[in-house]
Amino acid sequence: MTRYLSFQFSSAHFYEQKAWSKEKNQEVFGACYTPYGHGHNYRLEIGVEFSTPEGTVRSALAPVLKILDHHHLNFDIDWFKDHVPTTENIALFIAEKIKSSIPGLKVIRVYEAPDLWAELELG
Repeated sequence: MTRYLSFQFSSAHFYEQKAWSKEKNQEVFGACYTPYGHGHNYRLEIGVEFSTPEGTVRSALAPVLKILDHHHLNFDIDWFKDHVPTTENIALFIAEKIKSSIPGLKVIRVYEAPDLWAELELG
């Protein structure tokens, strides 16, 4: 049985493929391609086996949330210098940071908006 714990963080980002021209980035990403970006109040759900202690999840996640919260993903986090900070890639970033620290980790969901989210199944 899986249970979900919910967290929040706020970050800014923009979409850019560095190998593309400004015109192509603008064409593909539209308003999401700007020199300064825009922000979101993200919701993060961590799905774990029911027996996984909540404290284990919170302890593993705290340093990751500190990295993400109130930061510009493109400028402040080296990992996103090589990865477009899409909702899917934010989920992958979080997974890389916590998967070895949380036994029974099953699902990571990142919500950029109520109708825009990515889910990464891990187990």
